[in-house]
This record gives sequence, C-alpha cells and structure tokens, in this order.
Amino acid sequence: MDNVNLDLLPKDGERLLKELADGNMVITRSKNDFLYILDFDGQFHMFSHTSGAPGGGQRQFPKDEKYTAVVRNLAEISDAVYLAEFDKSMNLYGVMYTAEEGILDLFPGVDRDGDGMVDFGLPSDDDSRNETDE
Repeated sequence: MDNVNLDLLPKDGERLLKELADGNMVITRSKNDFLYILDFDGQFHMFSHTSGAPGGGQRQFPKDEKYTAVVRNLAEISDAVYLAEFDKSMNLYGVMYTAEEGILDLFPGVDRDGDGMVDFGLPSDDDSRNETDE
C-alpha cells in the first residue's frame, strides 16, 4: 500500500482503542486542531497540529489505565474521529500531512454542521403546487 486510506469513524472510544491496537493511526479533530494518535512500543504517541500552522507538538504517554481512559474520551469530546490506514514503512510525517490534507478536502470545516452530511429532502405537495402555479 503506497497511499493513506482515510475513513470517518463513529465517536466511540472503544472503537478508537481497537483501531489503535490494530496498528492504525486515529486522528481526532476539534475545529482546525488535529491530534494524530498511534499505539506502539507500549505507549500512546500523540502529534498535534493546527491546520495552516508551521509546526506542531509531540508527546508520549504510558499505556496505563489513566491514559487509556484519556484516549478513549477523546472520541466523545472531539468534533470528528478519523481512521488512517497506511504502510508502516511510509514516512510518519508524510502520512500525517497526507491525512490532514485529505480530511480538509473531504471535510473543509467551513460549515462545521454540514461536514460529512448530505440532506436529502423531497418536496412536499404544497411545494410542487406552488411551482406549477407560478
């Protein structure tokens, strides 16, 4: 796999932890702040970045009860949760950049309430009569 596969995840902490345990990257988003989370070497590795900013941050936390609860709760407090699947031989910073650009293309954030939602509506009988009457 030479690309990054993105998916929108439900805001479910157990699912987030499962995806991390499977070796995937989970990305949480709050407005234009992104948190990239990985689980390896017995630790949670977190990389933060604000879209458009020149830099970001990085922290590691032990995979203990306290920090597992913190990571689980990220799903509920974030605006959205995404899954990034990628070949582990790829450059990690390149994966994060590609994932962020993909998320911003799919869910630009201009209309936060409309991101990822499509509203299908059928005209009512009154609407169709009004159109033919005019």
